Amino acid sequence: MTLTQDPQHPARRHYVLKLDRQADPARGAVSGRIENLATGRVFDFDDAASLMEGLARELENAGDDAAAPAASGAVPAR
Repeated sequence: MTLTQDPQHPARRHYVLKLDRQADPARGAVSGRIENLATGRVFDFDDAASLMEGLARELENAGDDAAAPAASGAVPAR
């Protein structure tokens, strides 16, 4: 058996999802903010498509930020 050193859920991929008070996922109305807990970066989203686009951007940049300290500060993606 081979064990991998990489965790299945690395800390650099931990996020906080904050939904706006008018968000209603049952109706398909999704809006809010995502914050990366490792980098402090945040981005707002207005619908499911912009949420997925923002997460894709975050994952593209994750390799660049793997060594970045958590105190780097929030940088809006918009």
